[in-house]
Amino acid sequence: MISLVLIVISAIIAAAAVVLACRFARWPTADLAAAAAGTLVAVIAWRVLANALFLNEDFMPAVSVGDAVCLIAGALPPAVVASVDRELPRRALPALAGGLVAFIANVIIL
Repeated sequence: MISLVLIVISAIIAAAAVVLACRFARWPTADLAAAAAGTLVAVIAWRVLANALFLNEDFMPAVSVGDAVCLIAGALPPAVVASVDRELPRRALPALAGGLVAFIANVIIL
């Protein structure tokens, strides 16, 4: 069982990475906020569900199903924002940052 504090910390780190990537990509503030908030909520929701479903056992060194799905939880919200607003520059960058940082933060922290 992973503590809620650690889950929230990893989600904040992933959301911060999305914010930085959105800033670098020069996304408007509304799109940036939606992508970052979505990543924050998705990572927290997934890790709480992974706790409830006991998906935190490592299937390979230092990686559990809970960690692996954080790739999707971190990347999906920015990808959805980018798919809704097709005029955004560098649309893939925030999704890549969110997914990779969510995965890495969850492997290291949790």
